[in-house]
Amino acid sequence: MLFDLSDPRRKNVVRVVYALLAIVFAGGFIFFGIGSESGSGGLFDGLFGSGGSGSTADQFEQQVEDAEERLESDPQDQRALQQLAYYRAQSGFAQLEIDEATGQPVGLTEDARDELEAAVAAWSRYLQTEPRKPDFATASQIVQSYVYLNDAGGAADAQELVAEENPSAGTYRNLALYRYADLDFKAGDAAAERALEETRPADQETAQRQLDQLRETFVKERKRIEKQASSGEGAEGAPSGLDSPFGSLDPNAPLPPTAP
Repeated sequence: MLFDLSDPRRKNVVRVVYALLAIVFAGGFIFFGIGSESGSGGLFDGLFGSGGSGSTADQFEQQVEDAEERLESDPQDQRALQQLAYYRAQSGFAQLEIDEATGQPVGLTEDARDELEAAVAAWSRYLQTEPRKPDFATASQIVQSYVYLNDAGGAADAQELVAEENPSAGTYRNLALYRYADLDFKAGDAAAERALEETRPADQETAQRQLDQLRETFVKERKRIEKQASSGEGAEGAPSGLDSPFGSLDPNAPLPPTAP
């Protein structure tokens, strides 16, 4: 859970945290897969294979209908729940608001939000069936869904499954990122430690410095939130950002994406 504040204020606090994260991104704190053998696993790898690629929600309508029909017969059908989560997420990505000039997502439409919320709901139902090995590809899509829905804790939980299935410097750095964004420093530190273990020795000093910088950024943010909460101040004047959590403070800039 993000820092325990009253509900009306919490939404603004979440936006402030993610706006701060956008500043960190803009300052160059970007993981490009340092330490992974293939160069994959970086923060910017892999998102736009679905969203922003010109696909439409209609493309996934049949898959969604098929999964829902199977669930009418058997609400515990693991495969149907997994597919429903996957294709709802794909449909949501396809309906993100797109900047015509760049072709990149810049925010959530209501349709995109509805689909992504349906995706994470189906994913939760899928996990409740206790699959022996949760589907890696769908977990990756759900991470992205939670990011767009401003839910760092949900993104972290899904990313943990991704990192366990595909342990690398990139997957654990991203897990640390989401845990810190959720202000869960104990879990973030554990993920950061795993990220360093997976990082090439030659890159560990740089990786450590970046992780320390990220952690300190959110430590300062937590202190600011605590001070604001104790003083009874609202979040007026705080940058609201886009609906998507990693949105730039510049409303004309594309969203920095995330990936497994």
